[in-house]
Amino acid sequence: MLSFFYDSLDTLKKVKKPTNAEVINLTMIIFLVVIISALIFSLYDGVFGKVYGYIYDTLSAAF
Repeated sequence: MLSFFYDSLDTLKKVKKPTNAEVINLTMIIFLVVIISALIFSLYDGVFGKVYGYIYDTLSAAF
């Protein structure tokens, strides 16, 4: 158990702080991915919502 603890401390000593440029780039990438994902999910929601509405209207009119 102690060897695991000491190995963990050694690993933590190797961790480096990201530069400001890295933080800004990664933040921009995250925002871009979130925006693209929101657009894709909105498109899918619109398409499948219309398909579901068509099927629902067709089946409810038949019964």
